[in-house]
Amino acid sequence: MRDLSLLDKIIVGRVEPHIYAFTTNTIPNYIKVGDTYRPVSIRLDEWKKYYPKLEKKYDTKAMVSDEIFFRDYSVHQFLEHNLQKTRLKPSDIDESIYFSNEFFKDTSIVDIDEAIKDIKNDFDENFMKYQFYNAKDSLRVITEYASTGMWDLRPNQEKVVKNFKKAYESGRTNLLLYAVMRFGKSFTSMCCALEMNANVVLIVSAKADVKEEWKKTVQSADNFKDYDFIENDQLLRDNDIIKHKLETGRKVVMFLTLQDLQGTKIKEKHKELFSNQIDLLLIDETHFGARAESFGAVLRDVRDTREDETVNFDDADDIVKVLKSKVRIHLSGTPYRILMSSEFEKEDIIGFYQFSDIVKDQLDWDKEHILDDSYKEWENPYYGFPQMIRFAFNPNKSIRQKLIELNKSGVTYAFSELFRPMAITKDSEEKHKKFIYESEILDLLEVIDGSKNDDEVLGFLNFDKIKEGKMCRHIVVVLPFRASCDSFEKLIKDNKDKFKNLNDYEIINISGVDESNSYKSINDVKYEIKNCEKNDKKTITLTVNRMLTGSTVEEWDTMIYLKDTSSPQEYDQAIFRLQNQYVKDYISEDGDIIKYNKKPQTLLVDFNPNRMFIMQETKSLIYNVNTENNGNDKLKDRLENELNISPIIVFDSNKLKQITAIDIMNYISNYSNSRSVIDESNDLPVDFKLLNIDEIREIILKQAELGSKGGLKLPNTDDDSDDFEELSFEFDDKSENQDNGSKNNLSTRSSDNNDLKKIIVNKFKTYYVRILFYSFLSNNELHSLKNIIDTHDDINNQRILKNLELEINILKLIHENIDPFILSQLDYKIQNINKLSNDASLDKIDRALVAINKFDKLSDSEIVTPQNICNNMLEQINKEDLINIVNNNGKVLDIASKEGEFTLALYKKLVGFGVDTEYIKNCLYAIPTSTVAYEFTRKIFEILDLKVDNISYKFNSYDLLEIKDLENNVDYNKIKKLLFQDCSFDEIDMHSEKIKEMNKMNFDIIVGNPPYQENISKEDGNASLARQLFPSFVKLSMELKPKYSTLIIPSKWFLADAQDKSFIKLREYIKNNNHIKKIVNFTGNNEVFNDVNVGSVSYYLYENNYNGDVEFIEKNSDNETIVNRPLFEDELDVIIPINNSNLFSILKKVKNAQNFKSLMTIATGRNAFGVVGKDSVVKSISKEKYYDGSISLRCAHEIIRYIDSKNVLKNIEIMNSWKIFISKANGGAGLLTDDKQVSILGKSYLAEPKSVCTDSLIPIGCFKTREEAENLCKYMSTKFLRFMVGIVKSSQNLYQPVYKFVPMQNFSNKSDINWNNDIHNIDKQLYQKYNLTESEIDYIESKIKELD
Repeated sequence: MRDLSLLDKIIVGRVEPHIYAFTTNTIPNYIKVGDTYRPVSIRLDEWKKYYPKLEKKYDTKAMVSDEIFFRDYSVHQFLEHNLQKTRLKPSDIDESIYFSNEFFKDTSIVDIDEAIKDIKNDFDENFMKYQFYNAKDSLRVITEYASTGMWDLRPNQEKVVKNFKKAYESGRTNLLLYAVMRFGKSFTSMCCALEMNANVVLIVSAKADVKEEWKKTVQSADNFKDYDFIENDQLLRDNDIIKHKLETGRKVVMFLTLQDLQGTKIKEKHKELFSNQIDLLLIDETHFGARAESFGAVLRDVRDTREDETVNFDDADDIVKVLKSKVRIHLSGTPYRILMSSEFEKEDIIGFYQFSDIVKDQLDWDKEHILDDSYKEWENPYYGFPQMIRFAFNPNKSIRQKLIELNKSGVTYAFSELFRPMAITKDSEEKHKKFIYESEILDLLEVIDGSKNDDEVLGFLNFDKIKEGKMCRHIVVVLPFRASCDSFEKLIKDNKDKFKNLNDYEIINISGVDESNSYKSINDVKYEIKNCEKNDKKTITLTVNRMLTGSTVEEWDTMIYLKDTSSPQEYDQAIFRLQNQYVKDYISEDGDIIKYNKKPQTLLVDFNPNRMFIMQETKSLIYNVNTENNGNDKLKDRLENELNISPIIVFDSNKLKQITAIDIMNYISNYSNSRSVIDESNDLPVDFKLLNIDEIREIILKQAELGSKGGLKLPNTDDDSDDFEELSFEFDDKSENQDNGSKNNLSTRSSDNNDLKKIIVNKFKTYYVRILFYSFLSNNELHSLKNIIDTHDDINNQRILKNLELEINILKLIHENIDPFILSQLDYKIQNINKLSNDASLDKIDRALVAINKFDKLSDSEIVTPQNICNNMLEQINKEDLINIVNNNGKVLDIASKEGEFTLALYKKLVGFGVDTEYIKNCLYAIPTSTVAYEFTRKIFEILDLKVDNISYKFNSYDLLEIKDLENNVDYNKIKKLLFQDCSFDEIDMHSEKIKEMNKMNFDIIVGNPPYQENISKEDGNASLARQLFPSFVKLSMELKPKYSTLIIPSKWFLADAQDKSFIKLREYIKNNNHIKKIVNFTGNNEVFNDVNVGSVSYYLYENNYNGDVEFIEKNSDNETIVNRPLFEDELDVIIPINNSNLFSILKKVKNAQNFKSLMTIATGRNAFGVVGKDSVVKSISKEKYYDGSISLRCAHEIIRYIDSKNVLKNIEIMNSWKIFISKANGGAGLLTDDKQVSILGKSYLAEPKSVCTDSLIPIGCFKTREEAENLCKYMSTKFLRFMVGIVKSSQNLYQPVYKFVPMQNFSNKSDINWNNDIHNIDKQLYQKYNLTESEIDYIESKIKELD
């Protein structure tokens, strides 16, 4: 007999997939479970390399039929989720042992058998809990749903189909179906496919989660028996499957996700789809996806906010646009942003259905059938839709205090920041499992749990009615970061002994970074929750965004929302997860079926009441526009209806209260009261189709961008073509691939250029600001844009329109053509703002304060002064003097009024002193900074019943500085003659040839916040080329010879040298006319002006008969130092803004050193080589790589490019020498006035000959040797040099003048400084050279930190 043992070893043949398991003494108490497609013996031999003494324990086929198999993942899934077995973690074993995560602790062969039994049963019953594969091609098995007969359209669904038919037959092809979750959008839209006899239907969704819902609808409803449902996987088997189906007389429903479509090229399997005409394109969850031209922009928003979803939306944009479809239906339950755009007209909206509509239909159905003896409640098609109860709680006390701290420190999204873990990615020290503010969050959980009390939060988990009603059984908690889920889970598990109720919950963490694969599929999560409910176990699901769109977990009954969002669609998509039916069938012995509603109510808990109120108002507004023709007249009724359906409960001072419509409207009014008009404008969407109208486009393109330096000032020229030539807008009424009037958003030849689109948006919003300002300034009662148009003939309104540069014909065109949803929102803003302006219930001062809050920064040179600063400035003036001046008909002038802020502060102060208002009326004067500022100032004067004649009307603050003498200097004497003419102040004209006789009037007090500078560069945004204005206003305020003057101005005049030498001239002027009694210097402008970058600011008190030391107050955060000292120390020609004796003595020693020469003499000014650092300019004149004849060009952000030397316009000698480069600005390096160690300067760069820099840097030095440049580099790193720079540095700017007090050194090898030493020892030599004391050295060392 032949020995065939050799072949036994060699021949393997076909091997079916197997599941195997083994143990090893290397990892005791664990069993490894895997799968293989080769003989198990071969796979185990491979494992023996890592686990020599492994012992096989299990071996069976991974098959459920002859051709269908499963993977080891399914076994793992059962072991983890059903049997709660624990996987091996790296921390469980020694580092020397090979790690595999397929080891399970305390797991037996019986457990594996049970898993395989469950897997096979799942396949037989088609539960779709596990994944199965076909052995022929290893592709996933395509399962099908069983038929359930014909489905009937509910009345509301039938209405949608009729609307679709009407729209389709009238030629409209881009449609919207707005219906809340559980409406049956998939069934209804497929009935639309039947209505148009569609052969090919394509469903595109941003979410793969919704596929099963579509598949179940198509396959289970016999309505669609002629259709075959095709998934993306089936295209792998047959690229021509659509053609083959159609050839056999079948119709096709194809489902694809955006992931399937992404990429720049059409995939082979999709070519047939793209080449065929699609009859009906259904875009599901369209607020995340493709809506004509706006598609890509919306998707980018989604990617930013949904951090636990791995969807790359950017690449899908163009692909969806080129899908050729006869009709598109966009499906969404939260299309708020869409409705506020201009994409859909009312005729395009085939369905508009909210939960309030479901409730109405539910009640109507019951009323219709209530007298029927055979009536059963569950036969109502809307049976089981739960009522949502909304709790709007303020957070617990400790969190409220922490939120205040975070907001004060400038954190915008404070609630999300509160729930930030110590690490947001997986961390080896498990910092991702610990909240930064853990004690505050634990405190909140204890209050929610009922184990602690708080005046603002109800411990609802311990509330008897909730327990008895079996609510809060399955809670979903929405958190801001994935790692927040891990921290939340650990916090609850580690503190179970502190809770009465939370310790009863099973934690299901579906988004955490620690166990990211625990629940791979949605079905895993659903199965886990079902299993817990079956075993009477309550659950808490932790998520960020996962399963908050498109997914249905019927057991979820409570949501706790713990992250920031201002998006109504994101918020509603999340909370709608609770609003599905949870109905169970109970069958009696005789076969009768009773349907039991297990979730009649759900609970939403939000710890941001403001958000809940605003969201409610926004949704009601949108609904009103769609259903009413009376604008917002019925908003209150709409709110009342929705609040009856879904009540909002607040808990205030231990008392529960149900919110009413009036509460919401009052809250919104108060909320609006606290916001500026610019804030309100930012809420308004832009209707791009308005730019199709030439007149509107022309005026919009002239606007400055909202928030830019230009403010509300329009250019004088009518020619704006140069600025906008590159936009080349082509505004089409038709969407791509459309033949009818469904509208489209913005289209440009550079449609993907989002920066250009943002420019247009910001310009449009500037125009909104003008309209909203008008609504506040007008004395008419206004409810809408139409009211503005109808009342424009009033003489005051005509003046306001003119000064705001609003044209009635443009307003009419906007009103006639703007999208109704946007018009409604605009009208609502107009109504609220106008109501605040004319609120008769407020006294004068409160109304004026409301006005001040509504106005905002007009431009970078016109900055509104906060009331507290106005008050502080006026408090410097002697009280008795102020009262006497006013009572004796004295005059007080605001020399640069923006919105009457100083007028209001003075009025309040004088009324508080008991001064007669008749005297106050006559004493207050103002010169506005612009025609717009005139209207704001006038409004304050009108509210306070002051004389509007005392506001200059024919000139503004800027005009004062245009009065020049023969030498082109400001003519202060002529200004004085013009201001003191014997006529009404509002009749004075600075440009009049004739000056009327002067009266005896004089200004006793001059106050204000004058314009700081005026940009004189032709390049927009180049603030470095600016004319300094405030020095002239300081001189003017003193030349007018008041008794007192107080202005707030930038502090840079103390030390710096402006291009026009105006700072030096101002210091000389003050030195010769020094009557300054007090200076208050703020070392950071955030102490005064938020979001305005002007560096340090200060205000002073000038008193015309005062001579003596100045009271110098230095303010920094909460610190304040007060020193009485000479304004100019030791005959210096600069003012030192820091109250420190060491600083003065150091400066004196350095300046008085023998042969002192400033390093400034070898530093070069702005734009040393004539190369502008603007990115577009740099790229146009330079290249990334070296080429023959090129020289190196150092740009911002350490970028080196190469440029032809002919592009260097000046300083050729420096170009050809050794030098260093250093950034011209560095805000992050800090100021000496900061209350921490700072670096002052950043890194300096050695620059060889044949090198230049852009104007983002400046060069220092012009050396013949490398050694000298290297030594200068070392000098720049010393603490000594950086301290001397810090004396002058008052903002982020580091131009040539900041090196004014830095002593020049010899940088050669003949220097008195040994440059071969390290930086620390070079500093020691410098300290010794200038004879600094230990105290002075310690001061430098304490202020300046080591450079990295």
